[in-house]
Amino acid sequence: MTVTLGVGLHGKIIGYLSQTTKGQIAFRFTESYLSMFDRPVLSQSFEDDLFRTYYGKDRLLPAFFANLIPEHGALRDLIENNLGVSPGDDLALLEAVGRDLPGAVEIVSVDGDDLPVQEDLEVPVYVTDHEDGLKSKEPGLRFSLAGVQMKFSVLRDPDRITLPASNQDGEWIVKLGSARFPFTVENEYAMMQWAMSAGFDVPECHLQDAETVSGSLRKHADFGDRVFVIRRYDRQAGLRIHQEDFAQVTNLRPELKYDHIKYEQCGGLIKQLLGDEAYYEFIRRLTFVIASGNADAHLKNWSFLYLDKQQPSLAPMYDQVCTIAWPELSSELALKLAGTKNWFALELKRFESLAERAGADPIKTTETVQETLAQLVDAWNNSQASTLLPQPHSQHLQAFWGRVPLLRPYVLEMKWPT
Repeated sequence: MTVTLGVGLHGKIIGYLSQTTKGQIAFRFTESYLSMFDRPVLSQSFEDDLFRTYYGKDRLLPAFFANLIPEHGALRDLIENNLGVSPGDDLALLEAVGRDLPGAVEIVSVDGDDLPVQEDLEVPVYVTDHEDGLKSKEPGLRFSLAGVQMKFSVLRDPDRITLPASNQDGEWIVKLGSARFPFTVENEYAMMQWAMSAGFDVPECHLQDAETVSGSLRKHADFGDRVFVIRRYDRQAGLRIHQEDFAQVTNLRPELKYDHIKYEQCGGLIKQLLGDEAYYEFIRRLTFVIASGNADAHLKNWSFLYLDKQQPSLAPMYDQVCTIAWPELSSELALKLAGTKNWFALELKRFESLAERAGADPIKTTETVQETLAQLVDAWNNSQASTLLPQPHSQHLQAFWGRVPLLRPYVLEMKWPT
């Protein structure tokens, strides 16, 4: 028996995911989508050949769809258990959470014996819980957020964080602290405030008391004392805005988010698809990644946003954490920059090399790096970021700036807490 799921985008079914009796999973677009005059873009990874069938390797989901579900970890375990999905069954998990995925994609059940009749159909409205066969102890956990960190898609007002009903979209993401890595939520909030103060595009975010989290949500995890809450940029005024992360753009499975692609390739791709202005914004953001000691700026932490459904733009910054605050974590860049992941080999010449490989202007690229560092120093000294970052983390960051060649000339200009 073949299992077939409809792939919806902006409310219309545009393709099908099918699993054969031998377990292989394939995706193809519908004829009606291919004939659209103003068709919306699902992923840059499909744009070179919309007419082929895309197969997942080793009975796995094709890469674009694999990146829509949580990676293996506590969040995935919780959702699988809550929805009665067998551990490791990616296709079943995708179907179970398919109505609240990142971006404007939806996955719905269809009649595999009558596909031509269903082409270009509207994606059906949400079903109520008694109308489908999924086990659900808590309808509000039918969401998917990429990554491994424990977090939830929620609704928020200033005094209350709640799970959405089964027919609602979460408009915020709430992140929990970690007993293993203390002050993670305070750290991320400080980094996002620093970025915002330096003029970067950052979603609205808050650090708030965990007591504001509803009891129905708190029963699923230990929320600690405080939580980090950030507005979803792919949900605006009740509408879904399509997005894709760079693992999807480059057609790589989530487990390869640290491999195969270098920062210069990301920059070259942005320059090619979005133009010079976006490329230099990428350079600014990469400079911030280095300045903030963020060793986790992998492919899934860079995204495109499709505000007009067709042309990509850089999504706002997210998941900005000063990871060097925990010495036991990785002490190198997530991706290679001009041949190295070594923080202590980073200097302006690396950015010259990056620019040359990306087909950009090396002089303007290095000038952008220097201008950004000056802006970051000013923002640090004149915003709350330096006081928001827990003092032990600030001490690690200060030592880090003293050791990284790119940052060392600016370390004495920074007003470090004492």
